[in-house]
Amino acid sequence: MNTQLTEALVAILYTVGEGGIHESELLEVLNIEQKELNKLIDSLHIPGLVIEHYGQSYMLATQKETAPFIESLVLNHNSTKLSQAAMEVLAIIAYNQPITRGDIEFIRGVNSDGPVKTLIAKGLVLSKTSPTSRAQHLHTTDLFLNVFGLSQLDDLPTTDEDDEEIEQFFKNLTNQKGE
Repeated sequence: MNTQLTEALVAILYTVGEGGIHESELLEVLNIEQKELNKLIDSLHIPGLVIEHYGQSYMLATQKETAPFIESLVLNHNSTKLSQAAMEVLAIIAYNQPITRGDIEFIRGVNSDGPVKTLIAKGLVLSKTSPTSRAQHLHTTDLFLNVFGLSQLDDLPTTDEDDEEIEQFFKNLTNQKGE
């Protein structure tokens, strides 16, 4: 495998950070085809790190074996915790997107501007304008998928899922709150 491409891939993923890079942009920057990118990723070994593919984005992530150390770091930083209200709003957005702030307030019965702003600031949610509506529509981001270990939104647990799987997902949500 081309060493220069390998180094470029790592440098790009490091540079773009936790937001990752869209697949089409990565292919264009590296000037390679999907098949070659897959080979490049498969051959790459960086101690403590892996290349993850969430949605249409690629990013550097930590290996699962480092999770206890990363969790300890994250749980010790107050700025990473989400409030109960933010977790509720995030769940509403994830399951009902695209959704407006007004719709969220209708579902929750209270003003949700604060939690929405927090989720946008943390990069878990983004607001998009719609040509058919004056309201901003909220969507989860690829970072949301990454944080909750999902490849796509279809992986969200549903009532059809096994109770254990749903319990594990919501346990991960609780961990994001730092409890």
